[in-house]
Amino acid sequence: MPTTSEMYERGAADAERGEFNPFYYQHYYYYRQGYDSVRRRRQPRLPRLLIVTLIVIGLSGVVAMIWLIGLRRPAVVAQPVATIAPTVELPSATPLPPTSTSVPTPSPSPTPARSTLQVGGRAVVTNVGNAPLRLRASPGLTARVIARIPAGREVVLREGPVIADGYTWWRVEIGNQSGWCAVVTPDGTTFLEPTQSE
Repeated sequence: MPTTSEMYERGAADAERGEFNPFYYQHYYYYRQGYDSVRRRRQPRLPRLLIVTLIVIGLSGVVAMIWLIGLRRPAVVAQPVATIAPTVELPSATPLPPTSTSVPTPSPSPTPARSTLQVGGRAVVTNVGNAPLRLRASPGLTARVIARIPAGREVVLREGPVIADGYTWWRVEIGNQSGWCAVVTPDGTTFLEPTQSE
């Protein structure tokens, strides 16, 4: 019977020649050890630099995918925001004829007629959510912001309406401040509601 070292040598020699003895491999531990040790040495191994390169490429791909997903996400815009620019009178501002100042005659109808904005009248800031209504130096989205009016505050209408940048603008007064604010957006949202006259 061959010794353990002889069986190891026989397994190594068979692996070197490319021969395989299934009986020895299955029944003799040292034959299997010799055979496997040569086979492991002969198997091509990936160089460490290649493994590191593959890991870096994989991580770069993951970062690129996260970045691309971030680009496709739409930006959330609550209200048009204009950058601060010098005050410029816009040539596109077109004054509209003033609204009628006549007082409607009382009607026996139980539903009162809805009042409209008019010069000298009062209005309340509405539909702005948590963002204040911007008071600007002149009508237009690029005009300088001179104050911010929170929802629920009352203003006095001094001049208007004027159309600029697709918005309807009124010059209003609040306290000692006077300026222009957008009252109606292009999609019909109104930021000032007239107060009910007593």
